[in-house]
Amino acid sequence: MADYLAINWEKTKLTGLEGHIGVGGVSVKRVFQITWPEHLHPEKDPVSAGSWLKNEFSRLKLSTKQILISFPRHETTVRLLEIPEVPLEEVPEIVHLQTATRSSVPLNQLMLDYLLLPARGGKATREVLVASIAKQTHDHVIKTFQSMGLEITATGISSINAAVWINHIIPAGMEAPALIVNLVETNLEMTLVHQQQISFTSSTAMGSSDPTVVDQTIQTEINRFLLSRSSQLGSEKINQILLIGGRPDCATLLQERLQCTVEVIDPLQQEQFSQEPPEELTSPGVLAGPLGILYSLHQKHLEIVDFLHPHKADQKPDRRKLQMGLGLVGTGLILLTALYLTHQSVSDLDEQIADRQKIQRDLDELLKRGQPTLESVALIQKWENSNSETLKVLQELDTVLPGTDRIYLSELDVNRSSSQSLSRLRAIGNAKEDLDARDLNQQLSKNNFRVHPKRSTNKTYDPEYPVPFEIDAEKLPPRAEIPQPAVQAKQNGN
Repeated sequence: MADYLAINWEKTKLTGLEGHIGVGGVSVKRVFQITWPEHLHPEKDPVSAGSWLKNEFSRLKLSTKQILISFPRHETTVRLLEIPEVPLEEVPEIVHLQTATRSSVPLNQLMLDYLLLPARGGKATREVLVASIAKQTHDHVIKTFQSMGLEITATGISSINAAVWINHIIPAGMEAPALIVNLVETNLEMTLVHQQQISFTSSTAMGSSDPTVVDQTIQTEINRFLLSRSSQLGSEKINQILLIGGRPDCATLLQERLQCTVEVIDPLQQEQFSQEPPEELTSPGVLAGPLGILYSLHQKHLEIVDFLHPHKADQKPDRRKLQMGLGLVGTGLILLTALYLTHQSVSDLDEQIADRQKIQRDLDELLKRGQPTLESVALIQKWENSNSETLKVLQELDTVLPGTDRIYLSELDVNRSSSQSLSRLRAIGNAKEDLDARDLNQQLSKNNFRVHPKRSTNKTYDPEYPVPFEIDAEKLPPRAEIPQPAVQAKQNGN
């Protein structure tokens, strides 16, 4: 049905494959790898880089026009946030507000998408996996291929795409907790999958290429990853580890230490290529991301991140104009019927009146069915009006609270007076150090808040943010400007 080039985008080179999606499934033709010259790179000049890359594609006889981009996990940021249990159409706005409080980069400089995790029993919140990438980095890649006359179909994250590929070849392995470990060049990407849902993903740089050191580093990083995800796993344990591009010796070591099934998967052996892969391809794990984003177009088993087409709220149709139109049409029909009846004979009068009454009943029934919709619209409008001041307060707090990775808020409570003005702000959060929490109180004081000292009762433990804190502050009225006395004009030269 369609041909695609699925590419893993690195700063120094790009590795990709040419694939075809048809009725029978996905077929991979060949693998290619292109290294960027030192004097030419998309980050410096996307158009010139695209011109050079076009010649390389011509040399390799790559004529496919649709491109799929898989960015390395270490080029992106992934956070696990908790949001209140709200209707699905409100999730995007809540996610953007929460991300703004945690990100040190303004949201207008990021490409953002999220995965909504399943609700847990007994909890009033939902977990959301939020992924972002620098908009400038994303735009350079898009402009490079657009300058070649090519079309970008999707852009995602390699570790998440690798999980999609694994799910296609081992679909039954994604119900129980499974850990996908992919050795991509000098980086180790890990993704936790449970009940057909991606729960978290991370990336770690490998400090050595020595096989023994690499195996030991993989074991250490897996232990660290599982410890950090213990709250998500709860009482469950990892059922299996899928090691992409790893050594059998490493798999044996992991199976002994973690007491679970460990399977080594090689994309070069798992997929049937029409042409032999290039000899310089020393890290087969780099193909897992492109394979996953290619398979996701054929059949979506797992929800994925797509920066080009992020998750959005469903737009509800506005039926008020339709209802008004139906009312006008009904009124016109009644008038026409009345005019028609006046020109009929007396013998037909009773029959025409009956027809008119039937039309009236149908219109009344139609308007009656539309009444709940009108009432719902009024209630929604009333809700929006009553909460507009609160949204303004949250926007003001967004400018006051520092966007940093040193602290985060887990609870935020705003109490308003009857005049809809802000009365008191209470918040609970965690920080890297005590100094970070004190700096936040000082920042609020500088922005016209009266901060009340409060001993924290926050018992939440976060190994990455070990210092819990609480904030109790009041919003003061705007400071009145003190008029400056007018300077009297000098008289008589004095």
